[in-house]
Amino acid sequence: MIKYIISFLLLAPVAVWAQYKPGLLVLTNATIIDAEHRVPLPRQTVFICDGKISLTFTAGEHTIPDSAIVINLEGKSLLPGLVDSHVHMATDPSGVDNRAHTLDVLKRMLCSGVTCVRDMAGDGRVLAGLARDARLGEITSPEICYSALMAGTVFFSDPRTATSTRGGINGKMPYMQAISDSTNLTLAIAEAKGSGASGIKLYANLTTGQVNRIMTEAQKQQMPVWGHAWLQGAGPSDLVRAGLISISHVPLLVREKAQIPEAWKKAGHSAAYWDRVTPDLHGLFDLMRAHHTILDATLLTYKVWASQDSAAIWDYEIGKRIVARAYRAGVAICAGTDDDQEKFVPEEMRLFVTDAGFSPIDAIIAATQNSAAAIGLQGRKGLVKAGMDADLIVLDADPLASIDNITKVKLVIKGGRIYNR
Repeated sequence: MIKYIISFLLLAPVAVWAQYKPGLLVLTNATIIDAEHRVPLPRQTVFICDGKISLTFTAGEHTIPDSAIVINLEGKSLLPGLVDSHVHMATDPSGVDNRAHTLDVLKRMLCSGVTCVRDMAGDGRVLAGLARDARLGEITSPEICYSALMAGTVFFSDPRTATSTRGGINGKMPYMQAISDSTNLTLAIAEAKGSGASGIKLYANLTTGQVNRIMTEAQKQQMPVWGHAWLQGAGPSDLVRAGLISISHVPLLVREKAQIPEAWKKAGHSAAYWDRVTPDLHGLFDLMRAHHTILDATLLTYKVWASQDSAAIWDYEIGKRIVARAYRAGVAICAGTDDDQEKFVPEEMRLFVTDAGFSPIDAIIAATQNSAAAIGLQGRKGLVKAGMDADLIVLDADPLASIDNITKVKLVIKGGRIYNR
């Protein structure tokens, strides 16, 4: 009977997604690749119980209980589940982000190997429901962590804030708050935490003083804070010094040195031109390293925009050069896709390798350990290790030989549940 179950899981038709959670799942003869195994570790056995990795060891060192469901992964690569550190799933739940569309996107994400996402601000009421259903396995979805947004009062004329707070008061919802110098931050952060959010996202039109006050109170209430890399009133180095876990969108780092010249928005520039005009940000990189600030680059979305609008080419040309330089300088970089809901994190990883000079293992670390750390989940996710969540992907081919092999997903395990096409 056990062999029959394993055969079904591994050989089910491609069009069908099966979900199964054994009491004790054992993966044998796996080759582990993760941040602690930059050189692949072969012949490993992994015990999974109650949604956690309980034990890892070299094949033959321990006896496997007769009650276990065993899957032989000989010839396969075993990696931590991928983490998308930047998605948007509920900006307009009554429109383009309707439930049917969102469930389809989440299912395709999980199929691609993404086992956890950080939603970077939307309708917190909808996100709380999706997060609950995903955690219980009632929908086919990665685990969902989501942000409570805080921004200056000017920002709340943005129409996206209206669609995300429909039925409530824009700028006064626990998960989306307008901040001024008179805001009671003790209450505001307590409300954000009470909304179920995993952290606070700082978005726009905030001063350095306001950021520092938010950070002080958030630390008291043990609430992680992340945000955009430029907030109009606070620049990248201000945010790094304030202690944000991660800062988002690599082109915004340019604001550390300069405004955006009109010449950058014109088509036809050579690679040599972009090499020459990309600002030197090594001082900022040093600061980010010292503060352990993670760069949420969102490189994929800028490549998409550049293909659609010549005025946005600079975002990608400058952005990929900054990512490459930050990588060489030792800045931790995570993998997030922002508003792209077609290609997902594996494409961001590929761009890191092809366009920013990453090694395949560092692209894997960006999308696993670093992305987990960007959410504050480094103690739970991002490694194939005892005590970690059983979020794993099995690949048919070696991703270190070619990062394109990250798309050759055989099966996905999330919280101990096996998902197989």
